[in-house]
Amino acid sequence: MEKFNRKLRQTQYQEEKQKKQRNKLVIGIAVLLVLSLLVVVFVYFRKEEKCYDRYEVIRSEAHSEEKAAYLAYGDGYVRYDRDGAQAYNADGSQLWNLAYNLKNPTLDVCSGYAVVADKGSKTFYIIDPTGGSKSYEARGKIAQVRVAAQGVTAVLTTDAKEDHIYLYAPSSSDILVDIKTQTAVNGFPITMALSPDGTKLVTSYMTIETDAWLSWVTFYNFGEVGQNYVDNMVGSYSFEAMIPEVKFVSADMVAVVRDNGFELYQMAETPKVKYTENFSTRIKSTFSNTEYTGFVLEKSETQTADRLLLYKNANSRKLLDIPLEAEYSNIYVANGEVVLWDTLSCAILRPNGEIKFQTVFTKNVKYIFSTNHEEQYIVVGDQTVELLQLKEAEKKSTKKDE
Repeated sequence: MEKFNRKLRQTQYQEEKQKKQRNKLVIGIAVLLVLSLLVVVFVYFRKEEKCYDRYEVIRSEAHSEEKAAYLAYGDGYVRYDRDGAQAYNADGSQLWNLAYNLKNPTLDVCSGYAVVADKGSKTFYIIDPTGGSKSYEARGKIAQVRVAAQGVTAVLTTDAKEDHIYLYAPSSSDILVDIKTQTAVNGFPITMALSPDGTKLVTSYMTIETDAWLSWVTFYNFGEVGQNYVDNMVGSYSFEAMIPEVKFVSADMVAVVRDNGFELYQMAETPKVKYTENFSTRIKSTFSNTEYTGFVLEKSETQTADRLLLYKNANSRKLLDIPLEAEYSNIYVANGEVVLWDTLSCAILRPNGEIKFQTVFTKNVKYIFSTNHEEQYIVVGDQTVELLQLKEAEKKSTKKDE
């Protein structure tokens, strides 16, 4: 019996030893995970706190065109003029090149697709991400075009008595949808927006009722739910104000911009007002992406500068309301940053208003584009396209001289 008890105690000892080893292993893994998390948090916040005071030109290419226009496209941009359109990556490599002859080209992009049209004429092209294109002839004079992520394209045509919005698929010349409006009844088309998936459309029209201007914003759904509504119209709202811009800031959220405020509509299927705000001064410009919607407001009689406002789309929370001491003619938001520039000056702000970078260039700037690299930006000038690498500001030493 005594021998048996000794073996039992030995077995229990081994089990307890293994248990302690397992506990030590679990504790060690937990400590490593915590340390890893702390490192990630440290790197993240240090990244957010980085400020830059200079830059280096790491790539420069000459160009001679004077009348070309540019638009952000993926990690680069699209350049277009009367003779053609070309898409480029941030590293300067050409993605595709389309030759055409258009008198008044206008262009829109979404994901990898693009549409370029001859405004005031009937010709337009739908371009896929590989550069493959298909030409179309609209049934009327083109006023605006919009493209979705899979190439579905909305074309607004205008005439003296009636207007049409046609929807086209990138693989067919057939018209998917024809929305007809009469000028005498529905008014004049101002703008339109197409959802990223191409299944929803929002329009802004202006008309005169009882001797006053009135705007109508109309929502269309071409999906299964919209089939239950007459002409796929799932909602319409009137405003005693100009509606110069409507935009899908996400797959199911629409920003409706008035000249004196804005609304955010949730539109999973039908529109519902999510947020409304009125401004005491006129909107000078608006900008947005899937994360943020922002405005530049004219200064009031009691203010010395215009105001910059920034809202978070997800919760409609105002993140920023600051004066703009300098004049900037261009502004956009991308990669969690607000980029402002004029002919010579540039400022990049974080959503909390912190200045990430600010400079005055030595030569004229036409466009500035963000890239997927947080420290690199494409700058288009009068004669060059340059890729800039921002340089982190040197921290001032607080150590006193001995």
